[in-house]
Amino acid sequence: MNKNYFVLIAAISLIVISGLGYYISENGSLTGSGSANITDMANRTLTVPSPVFKVLSTSPPTTVMIYMLAPEKLLAFNYEVTGEEQRFIPDEYKGLPSVGGWYGSQSGSYEQFIAMEPDLIFESITPSNSTSQHASTIATLNERQQKFGSIPVVGVTDTSNFTTFNPSIEFLGKILQSEDKASKLVNFNEKVQNEVSSVVSTIPESERVTVYYAEGVDGLNTDPSGSVHAQLIDFCGGKNVADVQIQGRVGQTEVSMEQVLKWNPEVIITTDSTFFKSVYNSPNWKEVSAVKNKRVYLSPQSPFKWFDRPTGANIIIGIPWVAKTLYPDKFQNMDLNGYVKEFYSEFYHYDLSDGQITEILKESGMQV
Repeated sequence: MNKNYFVLIAAISLIVISGLGYYISENGSLTGSGSANITDMANRTLTVPSPVFKVLSTSPPTTVMIYMLAPEKLLAFNYEVTGEEQRFIPDEYKGLPSVGGWYGSQSGSYEQFIAMEPDLIFESITPSNSTSQHASTIATLNERQQKFGSIPVVGVTDTSNFTTFNPSIEFLGKILQSEDKASKLVNFNEKVQNEVSSVVSTIPESERVTVYYAEGVDGLNTDPSGSVHAQLIDFCGGKNVADVQIQGRVGQTEVSMEQVLKWNPEVIITTDSTFFKSVYNSPNWKEVSAVKNKRVYLSPQSPFKWFDRPTGANIIIGIPWVAKTLYPDKFQNMDLNGYVKEFYSEFYHYDLSDGQITEILKESGMQV
């Protein structure tokens, strides 16, 4: 064998070895080092760094999923995290800044995103039900990519519906090299859904509890049945009393006190701590059944609300909480404390004590 033969073999070996860093393995995860071609959830093929170390997302639901799966790779939240929300965030993530984003009525700053030098940026996309809708999604992604320059923009489906979260969770798990954590979150989601739905399916319509979702400091904004913002009421067997139109993805339809008194809900759920603290002392609300019977509940807030806003994977833990607030007798054997401990440890990276769990549930208005 001559010298040229050995040079050729060495060159081929280098090509094969280097190529290992430029592919996605059979199960879709990024492997090796360098770059990889992927197909995002808008069915676009693009090249991204492999592995990924630093990421941002343009909207809270996807950002929450990233935090749950790989918090060490998240560069920023989309909004300023309050002191209450930081309560159960580990010290190493409390300092994460706010970068803004494109969601609801918010418009982000391309310059701020670029300045943080992420390896890639996740753009939340709405599932397309038509050719025109898909074309609009692609146009938005192309616009983002043009503005973000060389930073890859990866489309991730934001269904805002916990029953269809799992594909997005699994996709993010592959990109972030957190498949095991993603699998655990998918399994947890399915587990709590199955336990709750198996009980709710046995509750006759005549025994279903009427519920009002109170939004805003005065409680006079709401979302009706069918809205993503009130989806936990629907799933957990509550009868949403709000007879109003769904106001797009933003929601929060304004209603009057007279309407609430007419609806007279048996249970009120809110995410607003100011409203919760004042409702029992308010002369306007004292005649409402839920207030009379001390059945007003405040969604736990830290690090993300259990009930709504964002409508991301954070509301998965809200499934058993809402079920137990609506039907404490029917769910008396549900281990809500166990679910909370598991969820916070696995996905919020925070080990709660039994006392802290009791405190969280008491503060939400539950009798524990």
